[in-house]
Amino acid sequence: MERNYYEQAAALGGEKREKRTYTKVQRLLIPFAFALGVIVAWVWFGGYAQFDTIHAFIPAYAAFWGVYVAASCIADPRRARRPASLFLLGAVVLLFLRYAVYQQAQTALINLLAIPLILMLHAVDCAADVPACREGQYFGLYLRGWFVAPFVCIGRFFGAVGSLFPRGKADPRARAIRLGLLCAAPVAILAAALLLQADAVMAYYFARLVKGISLGSFLMRLACALVVAMLFYSFLYAMAWERPKTIETPYSKVIEAPSALAALGLLLAVYAVFAVFQFTYLTGLAGLPAELTYSEYAVRGFRELCAVAAINFAAFGLCHAYTKESPALRPVLLLLLGATALLLGSALYRLVLYIRAYGLTINRILPLWFMLFLLAALVLCGVKLFRPQLRLIRLLAGVLVAWYLCLNALNLDAIIAKSVLADAARKGELSEANANYLRYELSADARSTLYESPLREQIYYDVAPEDIPYA
Repeated sequence: MERNYYEQAAALGGEKREKRTYTKVQRLLIPFAFALGVIVAWVWFGGYAQFDTIHAFIPAYAAFWGVYVAASCIADPRRARRPASLFLLGAVVLLFLRYAVYQQAQTALINLLAIPLILMLHAVDCAADVPACREGQYFGLYLRGWFVAPFVCIGRFFGAVGSLFPRGKADPRARAIRLGLLCAAPVAILAAALLLQADAVMAYYFARLVKGISLGSFLMRLACALVVAMLFYSFLYAMAWERPKTIETPYSKVIEAPSALAALGLLLAVYAVFAVFQFTYLTGLAGLPAELTYSEYAVRGFRELCAVAAINFAAFGLCHAYTKESPALRPVLLLLLGATALLLGSALYRLVLYIRAYGLTINRILPLWFMLFLLAALVLCGVKLFRPQLRLIRLLAGVLVAWYLCLNALNLDAIIAKSVLADAARKGELSEANANYLRYELSADARSTLYESPLREQIYYDVAPEDIPYA
């Protein structure tokens, strides 16, 4: 009996150690992973010194993500052809094309971060189909893509590389080739050394090729390339072949309706008090405190208002998903959305007043853009109350990407220049600070607007009239 036990255990262990096989596609991803590693190693160890501007860095950045997109499409071509996936890939392409059209610095920097964020949305969309009744899983899947997928399948990378060199009696030809290469390698190295000594021209070019490259630098680059290759291969494998399981059943209604209604009622009471103060100050029925100007009042609290909006969205999602059915729940949730719209509308109105008084800057355009998106999100949340089958989170992600593309389609610096010049025309003069801002802070995108302006002599106040550039 004891012998049989150990024999069974050995047999089971043998089954567990059964050799994993890799498909041609899984092996094909290996050179793509190494290509990503080589690009990162080249940029990190010296290549970045050549990039004095963001736009100079873009070709290498585009090459990196182009290789990644090609690999992800090869891993799962069927899902990569879905409309949502094509839309996200198209958005990435348009963001890269923007670098060829506009020079605006802030959005150029933001796009460096936006591109991988959008590509992660693409990876999650290809990896999982989340039901409308349980859309909160998207948040976990998105975080999994960043913090789990790059590490969970690292062993698959070495397995796939090892599968390129099969062993055993079934591969005598491959074994013979490996043996021949191993024996010939020392001879080839010796022959190359002799040829270098015999040919001065060849020796010269070889010396130039290896000039400045030390063994330590080479090993560091090799290690960097290997680490990046491992992480991206693990990510691609996890997303394409070890997809996370999604739950199909609706959320359990664990929150009692009276508890949810009481909590929402307290929030609405706070917002009612806030609304009264906003109405009196914004309509001029009551003046501001002496130590607070309207410009300070307009710009103060944007982050806090966005945080309150985030709290309200979270409360809406939790109550809609987990609260037991009640006739009063939907009206109260609508009131919560209305209160959130009031908060955002107040912040939006104050920002518009501030822009009218002082003109546009990129730091005023971005909050304006974001608040308009939040208002659109409120509308979609209201629709969700009446159409539970609506894939709200997926739709919001698509709207955010589309709205961001709209922002990037604009010549922002030209718009800012026109706003500042219009404000100066109303006031009858252009201050030196604004002139310097238009001339030195804005990119070449605004150049034609400045050249065509009737205030160009005030913009180029230190240049002789005959030397002022014209459009």
